[in-house]
Amino acid sequence: MQAAKDTFFRTLQARLTAVNPQRTITVDGAVRPAILVAENEPYPPPRLFFNTFYLHWLGAPAVRGFTRTAAPRYELLAQIEYFVQGTASLGRPFADRGRLLAQLDRELMEILYPGFAEKLDHAAAPPESLDSFLHWRWTPDFRTLAEGEGSLLRRVATVSVSFYLETFLN
Repeated sequence: MQAAKDTFFRTLQARLTAVNPQRTITVDGAVRPAILVAENEPYPPPRLFFNTFYLHWLGAPAVRGFTRTAAPRYELLAQIEYFVQGTASLGRPFADRGRLLAQLDRELMEILYPGFAEKLDHAAAPPESLDSFLHWRWTPDFRTLAEGEGSLLRRVATVSVSFYLETFLN
C-alpha cells in the first residue's frame, strides 16, 4: 500500500514541477514543489504554507469483487487541501482570494490528469516497477470552507486512487 501512496505523491509532485515550476516552498532549507504529505511532516506543523497542496490519506477500502483474488484491489481515499489568504496590499485587501483559489484548482486538475501512473517501489534506488498501475478520477470533488472570518479560504478536494495490492509470497 505504501508503494501506491508514494507513487501518487511522486507523480503529482513531478507534474506540479512541470505545470508551475514557481509553485515551491522551502522546508528545512530545501526548496521543493509545493505539495506535502501530511503524515510525513512533523505534527503539529511548524507553520501553515499558503498556496500549497497538502495530501492526506483517509482510508483504503477493498473494492468489492476483488477481495479474494491473488492481488486484491483497493481504493485509497486522498484528500488534498490548500489554503489561500490573498494579497493584503491590494486596494481591497485579500480581494484576490477567489482568483488564487481558481488558479490552484486549475493546477490541481492539471496535475491529476491523466488519471493513472505506473506503480513504483520508491524504497528502492532507483525506484523499481511493480508491474501495475494506479488509476484515479482526475476530476476531484471540491468543497470550500471560509476560516478566520472569511480572510482565509480552504479548499478540500477528494480523489479515489485505485490499485492492486502487491502479491505476498509465502
